[in-house]
Amino acid sequence: MPSISPNLLASLQDHTKNIRNICVLAHVDHGKTTLSDCLISSNGIISPEMAGKLRYLDFLEDEQEREITMKASAISLLFQQPSSSSSSNDKESFLINLIDSPGHVDFSSEVSTAVRITDGALVLVDAVEGVCIQTHAVLKQAYQEKVKPCLVLNKIDRLILELHMTPLEAYQHLSKIIEQVNVITGTLTSEEIILKESSEDYIESSDDSNLNFNENIGTEYYFSPQKGNVAFTTAFDGWGFTIKQFIDLCYKKTGIKKEILEKCLWGEYYYHPKEKKIYKSPKGNLMPMFVTFILNSVWEVVKTIVGTPEWIDRDRLDKMISVLNITVGARDLASKDQKIVLKSVLHAWLPLSEAVLSMVCDKLPDPIEGQARRMEKIFKPSKSLSTSSSSSSSSSNQSNVELIEKQKQLLYDTITCNSSDDCEIVAYVAKVFAHNKRGGVQTSTIHRPVPPRRVQPSAVPSQNRQQQLHQDEKDILKIDNMFISSAPSTTNDSTTTTKTTTTSPSSPITSTAKPLDLSTIPTGPIKANNNDEEFIAVVRVFSGVLKKGKTIYVMGPRYDPMNPTHDVYKVEITHLYLLMGSSLEPIDKVPAGNVCGVGGGVGNLVLKSATISSSLMCPPISNMMFVSSPIVKVALEPENISDLPKLLHGLKLLNQADPLVEVYVQETGEHVIVASGELHLERCIRDLKESFAKINVHVSSPIVPFRETIITPTITTPTTSSTITSSSSTTAAATATTTNNSGQQSPPLKEIITVKTANKKVSVKIRAIPLPKNITNLIEQRSQQLRDLFLGGKNTNKELSDNKITKREAEQAEREDFQKELEEELEKSGGDWKNEIKNIWSFGPRHIGPNLLLNHIPGYNLSPYWKHSLQRGIQKKLKKLQKQQQQEKEEIKEEEEEKEEEEKEDEEDEDEKEIEEEEIQEEENSNSEVGSIKLLDGDDKFKRISELDNSIVSGFQLATIAGPLCDEPMMGVCLIVEDIDIIREEGDQQNSDSYGPLSGQMISTVKEGCRMAFQIKPQRLMEALYLCEIQVTSTALGKMYSVLSSRRAQIQKEGVKEGTQIFCIQARLPVVESFGFSQQIMIKTSGAASTQLFFDNYWETIEQDPYYEPTTEEELEDNGVNIASLGNNIARQYMNMIRKRKGLFVEEKLVEHADKQRTLKKNK
Repeated sequence: MPSISPNLLASLQDHTKNIRNICVLAHVDHGKTTLSDCLISSNGIISPEMAGKLRYLDFLEDEQEREITMKASAISLLFQQPSSSSSSNDKESFLINLIDSPGHVDFSSEVSTAVRITDGALVLVDAVEGVCIQTHAVLKQAYQEKVKPCLVLNKIDRLILELHMTPLEAYQHLSKIIEQVNVITGTLTSEEIILKESSEDYIESSDDSNLNFNENIGTEYYFSPQKGNVAFTTAFDGWGFTIKQFIDLCYKKTGIKKEILEKCLWGEYYYHPKEKKIYKSPKGNLMPMFVTFILNSVWEVVKTIVGTPEWIDRDRLDKMISVLNITVGARDLASKDQKIVLKSVLHAWLPLSEAVLSMVCDKLPDPIEGQARRMEKIFKPSKSLSTSSSSSSSSSNQSNVELIEKQKQLLYDTITCNSSDDCEIVAYVAKVFAHNKRGGVQTSTIHRPVPPRRVQPSAVPSQNRQQQLHQDEKDILKIDNMFISSAPSTTNDSTTTTKTTTTSPSSPITSTAKPLDLSTIPTGPIKANNNDEEFIAVVRVFSGVLKKGKTIYVMGPRYDPMNPTHDVYKVEITHLYLLMGSSLEPIDKVPAGNVCGVGGGVGNLVLKSATISSSLMCPPISNMMFVSSPIVKVALEPENISDLPKLLHGLKLLNQADPLVEVYVQETGEHVIVASGELHLERCIRDLKESFAKINVHVSSPIVPFRETIITPTITTPTTSSTITSSSSTTAAATATTTNNSGQQSPPLKEIITVKTANKKVSVKIRAIPLPKNITNLIEQRSQQLRDLFLGGKNTNKELSDNKITKREAEQAEREDFQKELEEELEKSGGDWKNEIKNIWSFGPRHIGPNLLLNHIPGYNLSPYWKHSLQRGIQKKLKKLQKQQQQEKEEIKEEEEEKEEEEKEDEEDEDEKEIEEEEIQEEENSNSEVGSIKLLDGDDKFKRISELDNSIVSGFQLATIAGPLCDEPMMGVCLIVEDIDIIREEGDQQNSDSYGPLSGQMISTVKEGCRMAFQIKPQRLMEALYLCEIQVTSTALGKMYSVLSSRRAQIQKEGVKEGTQIFCIQARLPVVESFGFSQQIMIKTSGAASTQLFFDNYWETIEQDPYYEPTTEEELEDNGVNIASLGNNIARQYMNMIRKRKGLFVEEKLVEHADKQRTLKKNK
């Protein structure tokens, strides 16, 4: 078939009903790229003989070397199907926008991008290996994005040639695979139905809509060959079929109506040839109709050609070809290679492209149907619009009404896939990729301008700035500062602070009632780039028409239509492309419902993903959902220090191009990238070296995160009180006391640490206990809700208005749901935990971590944390606005105060003598009244504690972000403030303190108290674990187990695939032990084992005590006398490894035996 013209494909973009946007999803090595090759060969782009060998969409060098897909690639294809509305001679043309996605879990983010911009999916499953871990993951991703799937059972020939199954055995085997897939989709639908029924919207809606909702969900994701959404293929040989292809053949043989055959060719239906009847139960030796009419025919063809090892029965083969009425090339038939003959015959009889693409056109939705299914889920109007504040002005309310109506129209246009020229454009950038301009595309790139928003430096003591700014650096540098070529840094006593040039917006406060000043939106001057690479944005158009020369707005995920001057860029479209794999075909316009590439610098304005619209009232499309999170990080530095600007620029490009990688600068000044796995990390470093930075870099050893925790002490678990040290200049007194807190059931003994501030005027009593595992898991899973709760208003780049406060109130329902969940888990934990919901003071670290700070101060009642944190965030905003308004007043007052100070200087000199005499008298009185110190009590005490509230929380945050073991974050620790004693002071004494403000002293004191309370308990390290799935043959099973044992893997599940000799093992593998695991197991098993590692945020405590020291004779015999020689103490090894990397003190001996060495030289 001749190659299809790009102009013909571009002309089909106007026929929305005949467009199919599909992606190919599967577990690794299940045949996605091979299937894509077969579909591409149907358009004459590659020859059918090269399909499966060329791997056309794997055009990266790494992909060809490793033979796996790493990047999602798109291509547009033409398929002509006989029209059902006219005569059989007429054919209807369809435009297939095909996206091939990776199967390796390290590149699951590429699957998310493919799913977001498509309406349907082909889910491949290996007919021998069956459903694997990544199959489950891609089905979940497709379901969450409301993408309709079809099932493709690939590698059918392996059932015949490798497993030697009979047709009946193959039918039973295939039925079980389809049943397993339906179990997965059924579980997903059940979860959504239960969640939907529990929501208020479901209860308030009508019963009919609920029934339709449940019925639609149950039928759309149910796979059955009877429905026509299951295909059976062998992609490598280019043949495949659906039941639809055999209906005409069966009709000729049996005379049964086609409608009946369509329902009975799959399932427990048996045809009696003599009676010409169909039975629902077996009668005699009858077999299911799928076996009788389909599998038997396929098996007969295969046995005819490869039944005899050395020769082919040519006469029988010729008769079979004539009966099948197919044409096979004489050269292929004359071949002595049985596989070539088999491939040629089956491809001519059952062409794969016809079977799969017919199923795609018949069963998968067009853009109109697809967007109607999913746009309400991913395209949501601003939450604050539905509940406008009553305190807002009339003009503001009128503006809100206009915005509401406009967003409703935008939503309607996207749901209906409106492609008219006068419709507003709404599109989504799922990813960007680098393209070499020498390949025929000549254009200039747009450098992203410096965003007009910058985070103001927080007023934090210098000694605590390192911990406080860690998350801010991670968030800000990752999103904003990576777009600046370099940032000056100042180092002071090993504490590095990154300074960023700030740019104030032209109008500090913009009201929605005022006309919008479009001049405040950055456009970004077009500059020629000497680099041969430019970024192309992969875009799905949901409404309107993208045209050359049209002006659009590129909106980031933080864009808010209520404040349309931030996180938005104005740009003119200069280049549009038809995506054809590694090549790009220029086009003039792209209507709604299509996938295209946008060049001319748009990609340079996008950070991972973005929304494109011609209207500033368009809300941003929701972010994509990823099934894995980054876990492995390394630090980078250039080999030549003069190449640092190139490294920074390369990191910026890498951060833009990869949807999942994280790039930031640590407080130590190191440039760090975080990837989802070892393979993903290798791909990122290679892209950085060869494409983005084009320099040689030094890469550190992988940095694996750990967590620090405590456990409940037992008789055999000694406390490590000897390890308590003070790491700051704060004066702290530690006393171990035992108290009984009245009103609560608790253990008879409690270790309470009492710490005092530097001025000895405030003492805090703190104790630490382990947090129940179910509570820890819940907080870890709901970290995003906590981020919205406490940090939702932390973005200092957006102005505060009544609408912002209303938006927070609209989101209160989500917070209440989390509060209810947490309260239920606390009740399940039993004991005193069920009453602790009201005592929650804070979460940590960073206010979202899995650690709790509780208030047990007698008589001191906190306002509920949920309201307290909301008020705290709003108060921060109000204070900043008040400071800005008072700046001018303060400048005026400064001049007046200078004059007054000069007048008071003379008076102060006279008063100094009197003050010195009074201090001497007070010291004498205090020495005579040592036992009569007065403490604050009652309302005075509680008022003073409330003033120190932020300092107490800040100290807790600093303690949990870096634990005492190795400065890793704490996890599963509950720190309880039992009491705070404050010495009563006079008014003059409160203002004068040589140790600095009391708030600063409290931060250091609470931090040290939390660390010491942690250390008095049995301390443990927690490690991250991968979920590892291994498929291995029986011959290599023993070697596989030896590799797992050497890496401390924990076997969770093991079994054998029915009808095969393939064993499937699920295990938990420590992330720190995973480097080189895949390569080692492949070498040990001679390639007989395949592995897949998936991080699902699972952490486990290492049982060994990192401070364990042998004491008894038996322990000394087993472990040795020297603690440094404890090779079996894994926790100690990991702790020392982390402490060495961070430059902390490590207790080890450099010299074991200081004996004099033998002198080699002899003096004569």
